[in-house]
Amino acid sequence: MSLAAATFWNSRYTALGACWGNGGSPTLKMALRHFPRRGRALEIGYGYGRDVVPLAAHGLDVTGIDPSDAGRALAEQRLRAQGLSARLMTADFTEAALEPGSFDAVLSHRTLHLMTGPGAVDRFAGRLAAVSRPGALVCIGTRDLRDLDHGRMSAHPHGPGVYEYADRPGHVISYWDEDRFRSAFSADFDIEAFEQADEPEASDNPVPCYLTIMLARRR
Repeated sequence: MSLAAATFWNSRYTALGACWGNGGSPTLKMALRHFPRRGRALEIGYGYGRDVVPLAAHGLDVTGIDPSDAGRALAEQRLRAQGLSARLMTADFTEAALEPGSFDAVLSHRTLHLMTGPGAVDRFAGRLAAVSRPGALVCIGTRDLRDLDHGRMSAHPHGPGVYEYADRPGHVISYWDEDRFRSAFSADFDIEAFEQADEPEASDNPVPCYLTIMLARRR
């Protein structure tokens, strides 16, 4: 697990708390129209728990993975307040000890665009395939190309779709579209639908954040 990621998110949740509000994410809203009401679900990047609680209330046995201890404490508070439970882990998804083929549903909201290093997307996609049982549904929402402002980015991209903010050195984002989803996930998943959505970037920067959400099924 990246110490830098843990430090960043711990600081953010300590300062802002529910920085995307208390309602479920756009990715969750799509997922709940398709996910089963029984079985094991995994949330990658549960943050402060805004999607963990509705997934558990939906009837699923939920495991969550996130690098932030501060976020975990907030998520546990939310679960207790609703009389619900989930297994919450402080870990990196690509490194966590998860049983192969053990999940019937997987949700990830605004995590994939943080996979920016060499091979990071391949590791994410491979791990996703490894922990999903055949027939499992996955719902992944991430920032898309509508969010890309070339005028704010460094002149040279880090890779296909990967850019660093010129005024925020070290802040690198990977932008997605439907073709990139197909390239990254079609080896192991049948893509069933895409949706576009938006939500505020955060409570301290309430500009629109544009998202593409993929629903896919493990072969």
